[in-house]
Amino acid sequence: MYYFVNQYLLNQNSSVEHAEIKRVKLFEQHQTSAKIVTRDFDLVLHQTIQKFGLTDDNVINMFDFFADTASYTGHVLKIDDLKLPIEYQVGTGNNFRDLKDGDRLVGEVHFTAGTVAQVNHIDYFDAAGNLNLRSRYDIRGFKAADEFFGQDGNLFYQVMYRPDGQRYMERYYVKSTANTPINSLNHLLGYHQRDYYFNSIDDLFAFFLEELAKQDSEPVTFIADRPAMANLPVLNIKAAAKKYLWLPINHSQDAAEPVKGQLNDLYQYPLSKEGQKQLDGVIVMTDAQRDDLKQRLGAPKLPIYSISGAIADPVSHEIALKDRQQNHLIYVGRLGFDKQIDQLLQIFKTIHTKVKTATLSIYGYGVAGDVDKFKQQMVDLKLDEPGVVTFAGYQLELNQAYDSAQLFLDTSNIDGQPLAMAEALSHGLPVVSYDYYYGPHELIKNGENGQLISQNNGSKFAATVIELLRQPAKLQEMSAKAYQSSERYSADSIWKQWQQIVK
Repeated sequence: MYYFVNQYLLNQNSSVEHAEIKRVKLFEQHQTSAKIVTRDFDLVLHQTIQKFGLTDDNVINMFDFFADTASYTGHVLKIDDLKLPIEYQVGTGNNFRDLKDGDRLVGEVHFTAGTVAQVNHIDYFDAAGNLNLRSRYDIRGFKAADEFFGQDGNLFYQVMYRPDGQRYMERYYVKSTANTPINSLNHLLGYHQRDYYFNSIDDLFAFFLEELAKQDSEPVTFIADRPAMANLPVLNIKAAAKKYLWLPINHSQDAAEPVKGQLNDLYQYPLSKEGQKQLDGVIVMTDAQRDDLKQRLGAPKLPIYSISGAIADPVSHEIALKDRQQNHLIYVGRLGFDKQIDQLLQIFKTIHTKVKTATLSIYGYGVAGDVDKFKQQMVDLKLDEPGVVTFAGYQLELNQAYDSAQLFLDTSNIDGQPLAMAEALSHGLPVVSYDYYYGPHELIKNGENGQLISQNNGSKFAATVIELLRQPAKLQEMSAKAYQSSERYSADSIWKQWQQIVK
């Protein structure tokens, strides 16, 4: 069994989760047992995974494991199923409904977003109107937890339930100096006829990983995917298992100094001599990062493998550039200043000045404050005329976006491998990108399926895009080469790379 260790799977995911989702499907396609492991308590996990084409067999969550609900089916829970006290009057509303006892508000029933009045949680209030209890309901139709709040509004106690109402865990919280709750104790009840106590969720998670390893009769391999919370728990597993780190990011704090720059804090211990002893290998997504890391660590005994995180979906037919939206450009990825979306907008301003019909769609999500700044920059640059620049948000299905555009733009400063760039090429979409560490240099054959621009040379970037838009024949040649080059990232090609580990 292969376990890909992460913190969560959300409605809006980063490249870490997208790589995992494609990877677990690849393993399933080749009849190799694998699961994504998630840590966080999540009421809607089993609804979320369906949106990404996953099943309960593809994912194991820590709280599901201890509650024995990993494959629980359940039912849809509506407000009429709650058996509320007969004296309560239930209000009306699409998102939540008041519960009143005469004139007093005693509670609110809140519904799960994206459902038709499916119960998510119930808030209960004391006589003074203070929240003192929140009952939380799993999307599969059972009460999963009760949370108790003090007069200061802070959570101090949580109890977790199985579908039959049996308690399986208690969690205690104390108040931090910032007046926020901190988990201080986790009490696992009656697990194999014993009680266990853990001071933090990290300790509980480490115990959970040990139990996963012990329950399998076949060999077990853990791959730590989300570094901030998976690296150390995976390193410290004592049970018989192979352990690998997956590096979804540049290992160096300094994007321009991968060999001599300061090591990213997340890898200080894992890549130390002591940390390396606890691992069976490190996986990076590009040959360049593999070579830089080997040079940095001084020809380590620890194996370092290059396995692409990008897996290109097969495309049924090629779409000619003339059949796409003319002069339409797209970016797909996280919206942040390390991705230099501010530069992308400035570059597009130059492009739009020369090519009046040029349009730009930006797909992805980011920190709300950052996205607001980018949208304000769009206004300041006078690019806010309808249809010129579109912040399209996070979207699951991007085939139409790739198939309708003529160029993919990437002005990032640093990455582990731009997964969206590989997806774009598989849709015959040429790429213009800064030549940053890591990925573009291996994905783009300069002048064939795209163009590489020296880092932060915005004027050259804009001029290159303008030139390509004015040369449709050249752009069509690049599109044909883009389709061809994506074969390197086909499922069969990536599975061959995995054979370095899956033996």
